[in-house]
Amino acid sequence: MTTAAKTTESAGRPATVFLKAGKGKASEVAVVLERRIISGEYRPGMRLPSERDLAASFAVSRNTVRDALSLLEKRQLIRIRWGAGTVVLGPEEAVLRMTSALEQSQHELDNVTELRDLLEPEITALAARRATDADLIALNDIIERSNPRMQPRESLKLDMAFHMALARSTDNALIVTILDFANDATERVRLSSHRTLDRREISLAGHRRIFEMVRAHDVDGAREAMRRHLDEVAAISDAPDVSAAADPFDASAELGSITETTTE
Repeated sequence: MTTAAKTTESAGRPATVFLKAGKGKASEVAVVLERRIISGEYRPGMRLPSERDLAASFAVSRNTVRDALSLLEKRQLIRIRWGAGTVVLGPEEAVLRMTSALEQSQHELDNVTELRDLLEPEITALAARRATDADLIALNDIIERSNPRMQPRESLKLDMAFHMALARSTDNALIVTILDFANDATERVRLSSHRTLDRREISLAGHRRIFEMVRAHDVDGAREAMRRHLDEVAAISDAPDVSAAADPFDASAELGSITETTTE
């Protein structure tokens, strides 16, 4: 994506680079605020800074901030009460019930893998249909931060973040919850697809193909790109680690807890 030279900085934060179009600015502000909500910097029940303060920190107009907040409200991340402030929302009760039920089920790898194979191509197709400018910025940001030469665990974090960003692009909270469960259940075995440089290159190439289809709003192309990606990942995960010993980034140590990466 083309970016302008204009950046803003606030205390302790990296510069935010905005797109040239005003519409892009609102989307990028929304993405940054969403990252802060997901990371827990802005917790459920907290009030966001005022429109005036947000506009000053991003060096944008208050209208741009309003547009960004409207995007977040549509995604049910915040509740706007004009004149009373903007409050960060927690998971809806229905989503909490779904999460509880999923956590109580047995994490059988084969079943979860089947779940991913059934759901993720359709999730990606729906993302291609519904993805907003803010969604595309978030997906592109994850891809740009990905690098085959990074540590396997960091590569896996960004891999899982990319799939979660696709799920959020559907604007369906239950889909996000189900995929989050699948990520949690498969994170250890999925590390094998990131243990060598070649495997990380294959995984990242798949993400790039998927992103191009979603960006083009090609529903059928996005579905097929995800199917191909899952097939490729399954193939390299099942293959023996013949090159792992030669890979300086091999993750032979035990995998620690992996949480969703934000792009802040």
